[in-house]
Amino acid sequence: MKHARQTSLPVLVLGAGRMAQRIARVLQDDGRLAANMASRDAEALNGLHGFNRLAPLTGTLQEALSASCRGHSAVILADPTLPAPDVARAALEAGTHYLDITESATSGAAIARMAQDAVRADLCLAPGCGLAPGYVTSLAAEALDRAAPADQITVFVGVLPTEPLNRLGYANIWGFEGLVSEYTGPCSALRNGVPVKLAPLTECEDIYLNGDRFEAFTTAGSLDALVRTSEGRVAELVFKTLRYPGHLDYIRFMLDDLGLSRRIYQFRTLLTTALPRIEEDMVLIAIRHRSLGQERWDTRILTAGRDPDGRIVSAVSTATAAHVCATLDLILSGRTEPGLISPGQLRPSILRQSPFLGLVTSGAASAHPQAALQ
Repeated sequence: MKHARQTSLPVLVLGAGRMAQRIARVLQDDGRLAANMASRDAEALNGLHGFNRLAPLTGTLQEALSASCRGHSAVILADPTLPAPDVARAALEAGTHYLDITESATSGAAIARMAQDAVRADLCLAPGCGLAPGYVTSLAAEALDRAAPADQITVFVGVLPTEPLNRLGYANIWGFEGLVSEYTGPCSALRNGVPVKLAPLTECEDIYLNGDRFEAFTTAGSLDALVRTSEGRVAELVFKTLRYPGHLDYIRFMLDDLGLSRRIYQFRTLLTTALPRIEEDMVLIAIRHRSLGQERWDTRILTAGRDPDGRIVSAVSTATAAHVCATLDLILSGRTEPGLISPGQLRPSILRQSPFLGLVTSGAASAHPQAALQ
């Protein structure tokens, strides 16, 4: 690779929200990288303090992206309102690596089609470097490596308030762009070793973590890339979201009975305006591996922390920053090949070569869930 590690390599972080801020802070605190933030939202960008800020993105989007990408070693997209394929194309044209924390399977597939262009430019494209897809996909890929063709793997992930706050048991933890897609899109899975599409918000079951009950149900977007490359490797691979009990019934009421599935903008607006914004969250990760009549669990619970100034830092923003920054570290230090780095391609054993992954591995607490008796 041409981009060997140097001192204070400039990295562009696109976005001004909580995820973008956490990523930029992690990069800056490391000392080896200089994070610059840019956004179309001039008000949000100007409200940031303690960050290196570029001028707001103005003019046509492609011109603005091209200008902001130039001079950077890598671009990290952390703004869900920007079209990821356009940003990836601008990054390639500017001669810089591209990473994002986007949850869109459609965007990921569009970026994958640019892989040969990236190889020719000696650059990396790494879509889906957040929590799921991202860190959790890497854990799932590791589980697949140990599995036999007849095995069944279910991946459970929940980003939740530490205590249920309302009848939904939910809050505005990291925005709702990704959540709306998860709740309404088709869910990629393997059944009998063959890729299938499952309906979202179905196949509900209860599991227990540290004695607490959670409901689990299918959602979209987290394992799409892994499903595409894993046909025949296991009998079953399914992703499910974890929520406090009762959440699914209220969500179905809004989407089905009130018809908000046909008015997604209203559904997103309702969640944004009605649910409180919080930072004190927890991330629950559980992988259930069924093989030859036996069941094994690999579980992690990540909790919110505090920064040096005593401010609460959400667990999901830390987990997201840990994975995308670790991936970036491996790219810039020449430990990856040019082209597409799909979610899950870098296993945990590789990611641990970067100190950034320590943000989650050192804070993971073990738990021992049991499947609920029906």
